[in-house]
Amino acid sequence: MLTKDLIRFNRNRQSRIFPRFLNVEDKITLNLVEELSDLYITGEGQSREDLADLAQPIINAHRSPLIAKGINKLLLDRCIFREPDKDVAPFRAKVFATAAKLLESNDSKMDSLTHFRQAVGQKYEQDADELAASLHGDLPIRQPLQSFEAVIAAKLIHRYNLAQAQGLLFNSSKMSITFKEADVGKRRFFFRYLRFFRLLARVYKEKGDNYRLELDGPLSLFDQTRKYGLRMANLLPVVVLLNEWSLTATVKPEERSGTLQLDNNDGLVSHYRLTTAYVPDEFKIFAQQFKKEVVGWKIQKISPLLDLGKQELAIPDFSFRHESGQVVHLELFHRWHKGAMIRRLKHMDGLKKKVALVIGADLFLKKDPPTLKMLERSPWFKNHGLTFNAFPPVKRVVKALESFLIAAR
Repeated sequence: MLTKDLIRFNRNRQSRIFPRFLNVEDKITLNLVEELSDLYITGEGQSREDLADLAQPIINAHRSPLIAKGINKLLLDRCIFREPDKDVAPFRAKVFATAAKLLESNDSKMDSLTHFRQAVGQKYEQDADELAASLHGDLPIRQPLQSFEAVIAAKLIHRYNLAQAQGLLFNSSKMSITFKEADVGKRRFFFRYLRFFRLLARVYKEKGDNYRLELDGPLSLFDQTRKYGLRMANLLPVVVLLNEWSLTATVKPEERSGTLQLDNNDGLVSHYRLTTAYVPDEFKIFAQQFKKEVVGWKIQKISPLLDLGKQELAIPDFSFRHESGQVVHLELFHRWHKGAMIRRLKHMDGLKKKVALVIGADLFLKKDPPTLKMLERSPWFKNHGLTFNAFPPVKRVVKALESFLIAAR
């Protein structure tokens, strides 16, 4: 990701915002990427501070230092720096204690800084300069480069362009996505990521293979805005993998909001691979515990889009199949999902057709008196709901799943 100060865009009189994308074939930019890349390829063992000093002249010499800083930031993101030695802090405290004792002595030589430093070094049988340099090895700027993931220059420029748009989405209040995708695998990939990012999405199925999503952005929430903004931004590379898509978002890169519009004609290229979607650790742990502890139920590998009627779809977090053949779905609403949860429960309470969907509510949501009252009054939540902290316990999920077995008898 790029920080706010590295985002480049233009704004017209209608408050339309245009990211300033780079030409992937521009030789000057390609040379810049290669020159900075060479610095990190050959920089193994050098500290962050030394690498920054070497990169600065290259950045200053470029026609746009702001572009060069952005490119350099993305290259730094591909670096792994060695973690500091855990013994540095205790050793530093020990050296400082030794130095204090020498200062408190009556030795007249300690009045000279040179003699004082040499005396401290002799106590540890080290050169004074080498000893001083080793005392702060736990500072980030002193961390040595361990490895660097090299990248083709053109690919990094594509990554830069995508990061420009992501930086704008990080500060958004709402986003609308429409897409047409006949490839079932791509659709499934997109919806799995949407679910794992836990974004507030209202999904509508339109004609053919057309879908429309309305998402609330981080600036519309009262808490978790930074984490949620990052998730919103990280959805863009998944959107870019679709064949036909368009995105409109209300963003606030400065004091004034504007409209960002992107589509598949902007030439954005995703760095994500169209393989099995990323699965968060808490999902994996829950699935493992469920398999170990529960008899009669199995987690399905794929959770389908769930038709809730009235052209509204749900994206379950899990789908479970009972040995009787009954399939029940689970949808979790976290602390920043209050509005979406209220809409979902109102929808479910008004359904005439039974849909096997368990609603999970974060305990944090119950701290809001109106939301608590709504949960207590909801027939659906009373019969098929559960509460959780961070992630629901297996026993509580099983109890909610079996509420549909009881209802079917």
